Amino acid sequence: MPEERLSLPGSVLVTGATGFLGAYVVEGLLKMGVAVRALVRSEHAGLPAGVRQVRAADLSDRAALRAACRGVDAVVHLAARTHVLRDSAADPLDRFGWVNVEGTRVLLREALDAGATRFVNASSVKAVGEGSPECWTEEVPARPADAYGVSKLEAEQVVREEAAGIHAPVLRLPLLYGAGLRANMLRLFRTVDRGVPVPVGGICNRRSLAYAGNVVAAIETVLTAPAARDATLFVSDDDDVSTPELVRRIAAALERPARIVPCPRTFARLAARAGDVVGRALPVPLTTSALERLTGSLCVDVSALRRLGWAPRYTMAEGMADAASWYRAVHPRA
Repeated sequence: MPEERLSLPGSVLVTGATGFLGAYVVEGLLKMGVAVRALVRSEHAGLPAGVRQVRAADLSDRAALRAACRGVDAVVHLAARTHVLRDSAADPLDRFGWVNVEGTRVLLREALDAGATRFVNASSVKAVGEGSPECWTEEVPARPADAYGVSKLEAEQVVREEAAGIHAPVLRLPLLYGAGLRANMLRLFRTVDRGVPVPVGGICNRRSLAYAGNVVAAIETVLTAPAARDATLFVSDDDDVSTPELVRRIAAALERPARIVPCPRTFARLAARAGDVVGRALPVPLTTSALERLTGSLCVDVSALRRLGWAPRYTMAEGMADAASWYRAVHPRA
């Protein structure tokens, strides 16, 4: 007999509501009939009508967090100091820890004190590591490789230690895409759109991605599935692709040719090592870590999330079409 699902919470506080993923989550919750409260640094005209905005300087602003949590049934915590390729902070681990770990702790304590009964924490696959030839399940030991990943793993541990007694699932997210895409995916869209040859021919890797709309579906699932109470779960489109295939799918969405060219691994490694040296003083596109992200495998198994009743709401083609539509509106075809 199927497990009876929880009803959706009547009201939800969303942190990071004005970010890329936050925009999808806010819109998705509103469509579900949930009252949404958004934690923001400043009044944001782009939020939908009806969303109540609560200003906070940052996640250490206890008074603002207390006001934001008062009366809500659940919190969806998306705000974080995100992964950056060239971090200028004197101590990146300390800075990530202050925002991602202690910020999560303060928010969770205020939510608990206010009587919230559900807390969804958005984490990252980086909490586990940089990738592996094998597809990861939730049982894979976590070995984060950088300060960002360490901070996300520690934030997960904060949730596990301090959210005892309430419904508090953790979602580990891979590279995201959709309207408003940023960082690496935006650079790849721009490269393909400009017709620049992409030297990934011959790469046989496997990478998981997630369209933001499918993440919204995952959040809905874990908010309502009793078995998600203390679960840590991977999310993806469940449609893993190689880097050459990703370029082809982006090209198809943009209605551009996929200009994929071969590049000998030895040459790529030498160029990346040179980039490591030059990158200490100047921004360069190719370093050893960037090469690994482009050519390495990072695949996650979403079977555990499927067992809770989740399924991808959108295909990758549909997600890419959404991203391409937004991209074309911002960057009209020359």
